Amino acid sequence: MTLQKDLISGLSKKNKIIPSKYHYDLQGSKYFEKITQQKEYYPTRKEKEILKKISKKIPALFKGSLAFVELGSGAADKIKILINKKVKYYVPLDISLNFVKKSAFKLKKKYPKLIIKPLKVDYSRRFKIPNFKKTTKVCFFLGSSIGNFHYKEEKKFLINIRKSIGKDNFIFIGADLIKNKKILHNAYNDKKGYTAKFSLNLINIINRTQKTKLNIKNFYYHGFYNSQKKCIQGFLVSKIFQTFKIKNKTIVLKKSEKILVEISNKFTIKSFKALASQTGWKTQQYWQDKKKYYSLFLLKS
Repeated sequence: MTLQKDLISGLSKKNKIIPSKYHYDLQGSKYFEKITQQKEYYPTRKEKEILKKISKKIPALFKGSLAFVELGSGAADKIKILINKKVKYYVPLDISLNFVKKSAFKLKKKYPKLIIKPLKVDYSRRFKIPNFKKTTKVCFFLGSSIGNFHYKEEKKFLINIRKSIGKDNFIFIGADLIKNKKILHNAYNDKKGYTAKFSLNLINIINRTQKTKLNIKNFYYHGFYNSQKKCIQGFLVSKIFQTFKIKNKTIVLKKSEKILVEISNKFTIKSFKALASQTGWKTQQYWQDKKKYYSLFLLKS
């Protein structure tokens, strides 16, 4: 589905929703990079802690030449920790091609011999990964993005990736773990307000792409940890009664009506292993940070 179709479908529902993948235009990607730098947002720091811990082990984990394929690569700052002499190719995949091209350009300066092929991809759907002769594909799906799927679509995603990369290849997946509710709440409600700006930027994206004239000041962000569903939920809330049109469809927002724009499911080691197994993956290893806030899994197709 396109953005327009997803907007019409999602905003016509009783419980309104906009898929979180549409956050990532160039400005949204910049806001997200700011979020990852905030003190409250621990996942990036914890993941980097693990990546640094295992970086020297990477060459021994895989045979022969490697092709690194990063899904939702963004600024590509994490992959730099793991690149070694065995890595001949790097394929950054992201929904924001402009942002990923800029990141690829910077990476090429540091690794001039590395063959980099940035691609615009909506990885929530089936897609093709370039084939490289006599290389093992090692995919990376970091930042706990596995938690951002709605309606259990993470299962469909994992099956699609397994089929896309083929047998006897690998994927590293970062998964945020269930922990103290306050820590989780603060991570998605940073004091500088970048999480709110990130979500509110969706209004700018809708205005630009759908030719609407929504006022961003008529919305506010509300994010909290839903203990029952074991996930963070982020909403845009309408401050007033308002209507607008997308194509020929009239969208009605009542005062205080919520639009779900962000979801971040949290896992246990057991629940993630079960998810991997159910989708045809074999868990090879997993690592955790010192506080056991976060985990990185290595799966084999």
